[in-house]
Amino acid sequence: MPYLSYEEPGIVVILSLTSFLLLLNVVRYILDRLLYCGIIGQILIGIIWGLPVGGTSWLTEGNQETIQAFGYLGLICLVFEGGISTDLAQLRKSVYISISVATIGLLMPIALSFILIALPFSSSSGTAYPTALAAFSAGASLCSTSLGTTFAILSSAGMQQTRVGVILVGAAMMDDVVGLVMVNIVTTLGSGDMSAWPIARPIVASFGLFLVTLAIVPYLLKPIWIWLVQCTQSEVQTSSLTEKKSNLREILIKPVRRVPHLKFILSILVLIVFVTIAAFIDASVLFAAFIAGGLINYLWNVGDVNSAAAPGDSTAMGMYEDYFKAVMDYILVPFFFASIGFSIPITDMFEGSIVWKGIVYAIIMIIAKGLVSTVIYAEYFFRIWRGPRKSTTQRSTPQEQESSNEKIPHMEALLVGFAMIARGEIGFLIASLSQSSGTLSLRSSDGSSSESSGEAIFLVIVWAVVLCTIFGPVSVGILVRRLKKKGASFS
Repeated sequence: MPYLSYEEPGIVVILSLTSFLLLLNVVRYILDRLLYCGIIGQILIGIIWGLPVGGTSWLTEGNQETIQAFGYLGLICLVFEGGISTDLAQLRKSVYISISVATIGLLMPIALSFILIALPFSSSSGTAYPTALAAFSAGASLCSTSLGTTFAILSSAGMQQTRVGVILVGAAMMDDVVGLVMVNIVTTLGSGDMSAWPIARPIVASFGLFLVTLAIVPYLLKPIWIWLVQCTQSEVQTSSLTEKKSNLREILIKPVRRVPHLKFILSILVLIVFVTIAAFIDASVLFAAFIAGGLINYLWNVGDVNSAAAPGDSTAMGMYEDYFKAVMDYILVPFFFASIGFSIPITDMFEGSIVWKGIVYAIIMIIAKGLVSTVIYAEYFFRIWRGPRKSTTQRSTPQEQESSNEKIPHMEALLVGFAMIARGEIGFLIASLSQSSGTLSLRSSDGSSSESSGEAIFLVIVWAVVLCTIFGPVSVGILVRRLKKKGASFS
């Protein structure tokens, strides 16, 4: 049959989808009001409505796959919003701190995951222990911060433009790129092919896309954007146009001038082009979406003579709120976090030995990611140490005197540490690939034999991913609520 015949959906399907969509938004609203962690409620709704709880699936597998696809579209647009709303000047100033945060956040989970080697697991041949390869695969699953969760936390807490928010954005973007590398490493280790290029390709392609964009912006993208924007404003600028203007240019400008919502259409085209290029060159699609958002953020007011007259109506963020915000807040982003819930094998996770190992491993992974807060303290003490050295050679400025008197940034460090704890979509992806590729292997206590039945290790990893994804947003929500009660501002 070369077409899909139209059939009226049954009342069960209608009620399931309606209750699912309604509860996603109601639970998010309640938890955001209480602790700024509505995404946790959406993940729990995804678990309940997914496959299967109590032997009954409230959503069919086809519905879940559709919701997952729309959810990933929501994730792309959420990262696109992050690029639009990020203070690019602040990001440039904080890039070294973001790199340090990302580096510690990537290395510590992998290093501490080798503790798993000491945990006993039951196998067909008796008691067995995870191999070093299994421990590395577990660390790879827990080394990347959930980009979607990070942006959702920043958005719900109103931290996008703060220094903490900018540091988190930079670190989470680097985590996402390295997460893709980890996906390739795990797949390569499972297949036995140790060639370097498949492993290095995602990071080379991602940063290559970034560098090429930086190179062509002033010479190609910026002039094209200015010309298109000025075409739409040619009626306003009629008095300044000379009578010698060619008819050919008028013919070219008129169709462009008639296009409604031109800036929105251009923004969508930029996003589509960058995401498509990233997919074809094996770069990070989410990193490409962030680059597209940052590019729109930079170009938005270039060549716009009306931007000074109506600054509130002509910002890139204003465009996002007009065209994206409603469908993102109430449909696409809830679908994304619910799809994380779909990925949790909840019915297999509550065996006693799995539960305690999962909780212990989750605590270790919380500590591992929480160590990124030491970067904030190190940066603070470095500034304090550098201040007196400058003052011995030259008179200190008021800004330097103020920085020398500032308090130790405990709250800023806690916010960065807790916000980086959440894992999510990348963690589930790498864990699933590790299981399917056979890297989650066990060895006997004497080391004489090994087997690739990694179901138990996989469930321990899932426990850690789930608990970290819950703990991070809840902790940030408690801190933000406490700050707002005190009337303090974010750093």
